[in-house]
Amino acid sequence: MKVLFIGNTRLGDAILSTPILNYYNKKNCKITIICSSLSKNIYSSFSSVKRVITLNKKKRGLHWLEAYNLLEPVKWDLVIDLRNSLLSRIIRKKSIIRYNDRGNEIHKVESYCNLVNLKKGRSPFIPSNKSNRKIVINLINKIKIESPILVIAPITNWKRKNWPLQNYKKLIKKLMRKENKYFSSVILLGSRDESIHCEELKKSLNNLAVFNLAGKLQVLEIYELFKLCSFFIGNDSGLTHLAAASNVKNLALFGPSKSTIYRPWGKNSHFIRTPETYSQLVEVKGYDRFDDSSLMKSLKVQDVFNACLQIIS
Repeated sequence: MKVLFIGNTRLGDAILSTPILNYYNKKNCKITIICSSLSKNIYSSFSSVKRVITLNKKKRGLHWLEAYNLLEPVKWDLVIDLRNSLLSRIIRKKSIIRYNDRGNEIHKVESYCNLVNLKKGRSPFIPSNKSNRKIVINLINKIKIESPILVIAPITNWKRKNWPLQNYKKLIKKLMRKENKYFSSVILLGSRDESIHCEELKKSLNNLAVFNLAGKLQVLEIYELFKLCSFFIGNDSGLTHLAAASNVKNLALFGPSKSTIYRPWGKNSHFIRTPETYSQLVEVKGYDRFDDSSLMKSLKVQDVFNACLQIIS
């Protein structure tokens, strides 16, 4: 069966949609993926994916015309469109499943799984890769990162949902105290652009074993890294969903985003949010999405620390 899968552009959404892809992967379909460069590595890791077309968004939806010209001139057995795009309306197909959340307030994983009536295997899943695992193990050995390892992703692509770096500094110090040292090493993760902020955090903890790997690993290498670590802490981000998919114990920090929809999914996944609800932070007079100030400042270090201890124990 020839399947066209029009996937997500953002890393987090791509990870949350993997139960659908895994379901059709097991049916030995021949799957063509259309997605962004950010989500390409996630989708391409499935064995039934034979081709991946990456698109950059263009004005007036011209990227869909580009995709149309790149596709095989066939009649698709099934089109799964998570973007509710123009493309899925104009190509030839026998059957189509089109996603439209319509303001649905249920979790994204549930929403995606309901789309294909998936009752089992609803957890996000990414196939393992031995070569990526070997790369990560060699790196850990080379720079002498000792276990147990705490991983932190302190920066997101939206400043309003970043917990202040000063708070991360205090939290790490609490978790690395000599009298109750829960971890031997700390790894900081993020994109290449976020590396400067991770370096700032690392330097503020110069007497501790902190390693800044932001921008130095590919997405699927990070996925294998998580499996070798003991705990992950991060804001609402794609890396948090990647950690959850790896099954490492994790804690996500929420504020101006909806935990009901985007909390990390899985038995080892946990979240804590600001005392204020999403509505109290965002749906208020004078709210500015493009302001640089964090909306996470009211989340106290001690509360996050207590949540960590509860999960660790």
